[in-house]
Amino acid sequence: MAAAGNVYRHDYEDVAAHFVWETVQRALPPLRVVIEEEIAGLEI
Repeated sequence: MAAAGNVYRHDYEDVAAHFVWETVQRALPPLRVVIEEEIAGLEI
């Protein structure tokens, strides 16, 4: 994720839209699950 973010922020003129969409579709859902689990663990 960090490497993709670096490319998207600093080399964006060479990024194809389909790579961005692939990242959104494949990488973000599992990340969301982990974040939601962490948040749930913090609730009292």
